[in-house]
Amino acid sequence: MTRGHGVTPDLPATAGAVRVPGRGRPGLIDRRDLIAALDRASEQRVTMISAPAGSGKTSLLRAWADRPGRDRRIAFMSVRPGQQDAQLFWLALLEAVRGATGATEPLPTAPGFDGGAMVDKVLSEITASGGTFYLVIDDLHELGSAEAAEQLTALLTALPGDVHAIIATRHDPPLHLHRLRLTGELAEIRAAQLRFSEAETRDLLAASGVALPDDVAGLLHQRAEGWAAGLRLAVLSLAGHPDPERFVAEFSGSHRTVAEYLMAEMLERQPPHVQRLLLRTSLPDRINGELADLLTGATGSERILLELEDANAFVVSLDPDRTWFRYHHMFADLLRLELRRTVPEAVPELHRLAARWFAEHSQAVDAVRHLQAAGDWSGNAVSRPWHWPAGTDGTPKR
Repeated sequence: MTRGHGVTPDLPATAGAVRVPGRGRPGLIDRRDLIAALDRASEQRVTMISAPAGSGKTSLLRAWADRPGRDRRIAFMSVRPGQQDAQLFWLALLEAVRGATGATEPLPTAPGFDGGAMVDKVLSEITASGGTFYLVIDDLHELGSAEAAEQLTALLTALPGDVHAIIATRHDPPLHLHRLRLTGELAEIRAAQLRFSEAETRDLLAASGVALPDDVAGLLHQRAEGWAAGLRLAVLSLAGHPDPERFVAEFSGSHRTVAEYLMAEMLERQPPHVQRLLLRTSLPDRINGELADLLTGATGSERILLELEDANAFVVSLDPDRTWFRYHHMFADLLRLELRRTVPEAVPELHRLAARWFAEHSQAVDAVRHLQAAGDWSGNAVSRPWHWPAGTDGTPKR
């Protein structure tokens, strides 16, 4: 796990290249309710689609833009990984706009860059084209330029009434859109709306030629928690599998294809101290800041957990006050696998620390589970003696 934030080099002048959405791919299903939700949202000045990696944001944009019989002018661009250069971002955006309007004027190539002038240039070219116009920016989380983000805020808040912007991102970008939110001009589509329903999971299986009993399909949906990428990876593996029911029963975040995806798209993108927190707090089913501090030997864990949830990093709060958290089931599977692979000697001690904390907070079930996982039947890991009367089901008495 060596890759962290800010190590991807700037790409050449093609960074943020225009991408025209492609037609439907095999195995995709018609998520008409979700597309209808985006249709309604896109009537606002700005629509933000914010959800974790693999949630289906790009697929939604493609399906929305590709519907037959819809005569729309759409400038569609995707921010390339590690885009740090404001000038490259704006040149790519202007190229996307000109591709949608049919303009043939060469892109400006002067070495100097005036962000404010570029904002005005994009606005004037969109306005001059006349009629309803949609500006779609995918993968905005890849934009690492604070200068470009500030200029993009200026563009989005100045769009005329017949121009609409849709931005897709893995986490909320540093755009100051609070005024649009207050005036009802900002629509938001979040992870919960992008999750596959159980019926959509069955539709996906059918579209891919995979036949499963209803209860097994339901189990697959439950294991993936409706996560689009997890379901699609499962479907790819299920095609032609000799024992699909066994595959579903064993399907988890430690499955090779899922683990590779989560490693590349989630874990390795985190800085080292966040990776360490995620790994060392992966054993409990739920975690709070105090317990995370104990397991990591550091402070400030609650703040990191809150930031991870805000960043759509497969962290979910369990209470209204956001003091308890859990990891997406498949992400937790991957974290535990990576913990055992990289520091197996730490696993028993982490279980003992968790057992002690839960015992001290009178949470016996969790304490016992971690004692069992540590192989410590004596109860030495907890702060007070635990007695194990013969003939019981293992529930300790103090």
